[in-house]
Amino acid sequence: MGTTASRRTSVSESSASSPSRNELRPYDGPSVTPTAPRPSTLADGPAVSARELAALGGRLRPSSAPVPEDVYASVRSHLTRSLSSPFLTGGDVQATHDALGSVPREAYRATLERMDRDGLLAAYVSRMDAPARQAFLEQAASNGVVSRRPGGVEGPLGMPGHPETFVNDPKLPAALRDAVNAHATDTGRATVVAYDAYLQRYGDAVARAGSLQALRALGPPRSLDLRETSLGLSWSDPQRERYESEWKAGLGRPRHSLVQAYGTVTARAQVLSGERPAGAFVSAEASASLEMLHFKRTAHVSARGTTDVQTQAGVASKAGPLGLEVMMDAHGKTEAQLQLELGIASVSRDSEGKVELSLGAGPHARAHASLNPRTAEFGGGVSFEASHQESQSHAGLKLSYGLRGLTPERASQAVRGDVPGLFSRPGDLDPGVAWEALPAERRALYERQGWTREEWSQDARR
Repeated sequence: MGTTASRRTSVSESSASSPSRNELRPYDGPSVTPTAPRPSTLADGPAVSARELAALGGRLRPSSAPVPEDVYASVRSHLTRSLSSPFLTGGDVQATHDALGSVPREAYRATLERMDRDGLLAAYVSRMDAPARQAFLEQAASNGVVSRRPGGVEGPLGMPGHPETFVNDPKLPAALRDAVNAHATDTGRATVVAYDAYLQRYGDAVARAGSLQALRALGPPRSLDLRETSLGLSWSDPQRERYESEWKAGLGRPRHSLVQAYGTVTARAQVLSGERPAGAFVSAEASASLEMLHFKRTAHVSARGTTDVQTQAGVASKAGPLGLEVMMDAHGKTEAQLQLELGIASVSRDSEGKVELSLGAGPHARAHASLNPRTAEFGGGVSFEASHQESQSHAGLKLSYGLRGLTPERASQAVRGDVPGLFSRPGDLDPGVAWEALPAERRALYERQGWTREEWSQDARR
């Protein structure tokens, strides 16, 4: 015994004094005394998986009431497909909405998040139509999950304001964000439709305006400011480009445009100023004569739908190849035309500046082309004539088509900076210049724009 004990002692001492020696020893615990375990605190938070953390956007959700299992089972039954029920229906969507409506407010967010993790929320959102999506987001907003972005108000003639949307928070579940963006597309498309209806109402109001003052009181047509920035997505949002692209693609386009509205205003202003509107036109002229007496009735129809009918009566005389015709309309306006016959061709010019060249195209038909630099009109057409030599009577029908542009006077006013537009406030009103103090040329310009002494005096006091 003593020998064995002394041998163990010497081996142990030898091992301690020879650290480079390899030997196996049984494990007898850590060489350092372990510390006591740290008590858990509220800062440790609940344990979540990496998938759950990713679904929450890297943020731990605050503690909430547990998801009602009976409600969740009902939601799962309506959103899970099987051989007996392979497709989601509107009834499934409505049943899911009703089931979610019974979830307590404090458990609503947790229920949606669990649905998102299980793929049920994406299936639910994908089958929603616009009314169902609106109802779902209203429900989510009432439970504090999403917040609203208020819209604008309607303006004159029902001009739509900015649509109300919901805030597309990156912290929301992905499927819920999709629903928010789809709803923004729905409301944006409805706003475009409402804007188209507004432009139609504006055009109708312009057509009913009986004076330049009434036209000016309507104000200019308004533009629709509907841009992707209204979605409120930040530049750092990884889904921004996708959502903005889907939103713009789903808006659609109005049938009417702001340019067309301004064109309607310009055309109506020209008519109210005693001019014919620019654009394409057709005209038909029926004439009859008995000896020296001539009668003529002309109808002009523009591409904008405006119609102008004029009746004239007068006398005509002819001496060799020259002919002179003097006509007067119902308002006492006189118009004269001088015509030169050159065989099958003839050239005429009237007091309004219109020059016309016509060529015979048969015993009773002629083709003609005309140009009027004063009214910026160019066109052509055909005419048909019939006469009775014994009674010295004559009848004719003249059909024409053409284009009408800006008159030289209108063109010069368009490039002048001192000439206000229809909806612009004249610069002479700001210094308070009296109507009588305006130069005659300046006052005549304002009168052509529909300004009167009374309206000028009222606006000068504002």
